[in-house]
Amino acid sequence: MQPLTLYEREKIELYLRMKKKKKWIADKLERNYSIIKRGVKRNAGEVLPYNAQTAHYLAERRKRNTNKRKLDKQRNKNLKEFVENRILNDWSPEQIAGRLKETPPDNIDETISHESIYQYIYSGAEKYKHLYEHLRTARKQRQRRFSRKKQGNKLKNRISIHLRPDLIEKKKEYGHWETDLVEFGRKQNNVLSVKYEKINASLFA
Repeated sequence: MQPLTLYEREKIELYLRMKKKKKWIADKLERNYSIIKRGVKRNAGEVLPYNAQTAHYLAERRKRNTNKRKLDKQRNKNLKEFVENRILNDWSPEQIAGRLKETPPDNIDETISHESIYQYIYSGAEKYKHLYEHLRTARKQRQRRFSRKKQGNKLKNRISIHLRPDLIEKKKEYGHWETDLVEFGRKQNNVLSVKYEKINASLFA
């Protein structure tokens, strides 16, 4: 559901000054009644009337605070210091989250998951370099535990087909083979392999 725009808030302010009911305003703006009711209630006091500019500013500020990570919020300053100090002492995020859950310090009322700690550390690699270097892996970028890992080349001493001798292209010798391999999807165990020897048929004419 889209938040109210500044234009809509200005309309709400105008209609309220005209003594229109919130239900009427909702129908006029083609908005849900609960959105209009909540928006007016949150941004109008007993003395001060509803003001569109003020309401929009407060809504934007609430949105910014909501989107912040837990450790980036000012009210969680003690939690942030606790987490960073333990990371610098080589604790893992799992250990920190467990400690906060079982025996939290007196000055911390919040808990945090190990996943949130990882996200905080890797939200800016260079900014938090002093933190991720103390993790067990010390990676600049996070590799999730069950994510697919990059597959390296399993063939040792592999030589690219582009480096084969020009003599093979002339097809005048036996013993040079090529193969094509076709897989029939993950749910089937069948494959088709076609091999052929590169030899010029005109040699036998």
